[in-house]
Amino acid sequence: MLKLAEIAKLGRDVRQDDWKSLGQPTQEKVVEAIDEGRLDEAKALARYMIPEGKVLHDLMCDWVWDLLTQIAKRQGEEEMYACLRDSQSGWMLKRTWRGFLNLSVEERVQLTAEIMRAHRCGPEQDGDIDVIEDDVKYSIRMDPCGSGGRMRRGDPVDGTGSRLDPPYAFGVTEKARDWSWGKKDVPYYCLHCAVNEAMPMEWGSHPLWVTGYDEDAAKPCYWHFYKRAEDIPEDYYTRQGFEKPRPGEGDY
Repeated sequence: MLKLAEIAKLGRDVRQDDWKSLGQPTQEKVVEAIDEGRLDEAKALARYMIPEGKVLHDLMCDWVWDLLTQIAKRQGEEEMYACLRDSQSGWMLKRTWRGFLNLSVEERVQLTAEIMRAHRCGPEQDGDIDVIEDDVKYSIRMDPCGSGGRMRRGDPVDGTGSRLDPPYAFGVTEKARDWSWGKKDVPYYCLHCAVNEAMPMEWGSHPLWVTGYDEDAAKPCYWHFYKRAEDIPEDYYTRQGFEKPRPGEGDY
């Protein structure tokens, strides 16, 4: 792997294979290098898979936040939220909700951990997360989350600043709302986590997980998975304008 001139300034390698193999998936090149005993090359290629996927992943996350910002500017925050909610509450969240209902809480955590590793969490944006268990719940700790957290803090890996600042200046909620956890200044992008919680509650059930969002971008975010629905604190319901179901109602 050679370094392209501009990308080399960030210390990042880019594959510059011959034309016949340039389209070969990197994971296949890893296997090929192992089979042929080129172990140092295999290690380098395995590590390359992280920055290789980062460019498109980060571009799409930035783009979603900017699109939500443009909708809010033109149509208002309520319309922005309506677009976000309608896009999530249809095929996407119903598929997740129904699928997760068939899983144990432990399986939900395992599947979500896979998703968040792929989401490039952690200070090196390599998928590093912490999974923590206590008596009532499992928690996935992201420091930072690979999307909202990275964008709020800025990106030391790429050398770019917070998306709250110019030239990005992406939007945040202008006032506290039920759909922003009762908080002001929540990034529009991060609202999708609030929607993930709200929809199952709107459908008469409990949230599959709840978000530990902190206004301080320097602090980690959490997803909490409670072992029993009755142990989910009532605050997680009331902060979005819902009442917690009575025992025996809406159980997992």
